[in-house]
Amino acid sequence: MTKSFNHKEDLISNGVNSIIMSMEKSLAKHNSVRVLLSGGSTPGPIYKLLNKNCEFIDSIHFGLVDERYVNPLSEFSNERLIRDCLSDEKVKKNNITGMVFDKSDKYKNLQIVREKYTPFIERTDLVILGMGKDGHTASIFPADEGSKTAYESSEKTIFNTNAPDHPQDRITCGMDLICSAQTIILFISGMDKWQVLNDKTKKLPIHEVMKRRSDINIFYSKA
Repeated sequence: MTKSFNHKEDLISNGVNSIIMSMEKSLAKHNSVRVLLSGGSTPGPIYKLLNKNCEFIDSIHFGLVDERYVNPLSEFSNERLIRDCLSDEKVKKNNITGMVFDKSDKYKNLQIVREKYTPFIERTDLVILGMGKDGHTASIFPADEGSKTAYESSEKTIFNTNAPDHPQDRITCGMDLICSAQTIILFISGMDKWQVLNDKTKKLPIHEVMKRRSDINIFYSKA
């Protein structure tokens, strides 16, 4: 399903309504909600409005789709972005699982993250995705060996990858974990990304998600 909007404000408001409706179904079924969030410029306003409008935010367990291997206080941190969008201090303290626990050893850190993300590996109700102009999603990039492993592996887990730009060291949910979610919502804006998304001549990470999950919900704004 694709919903198109002329303005990003309409994408945000309609997207939040769709997120809440999806989470309400999971809450009724499981009495809790497990959500994996992406970073980026578009999701920030979405998360702020979600924080304002969701009446059961204390029942949501937030994790990350991917992260830069940086201090959680860094301006590049997705965890910091999400924390800054939430107002409830108890939710910030108890309901968010980041991806950086050992800043000195990224391989040891990966083992910790894999253990911490066991609940999401067992069940993820909702994944929020974005997409780069190169067709990457999460931190699964074209032409990166670590991303190739995350892309091709049938293991539902977390991987270390390398981005083409700074900060290069990344941590990401693998393709199998992302595509196992009950609901996937992709947010993109701008004609350039729309063209990449619909370019059938290429096989990019975002195309693999769409191939595996024909029921993905796409929210697109022209501006």
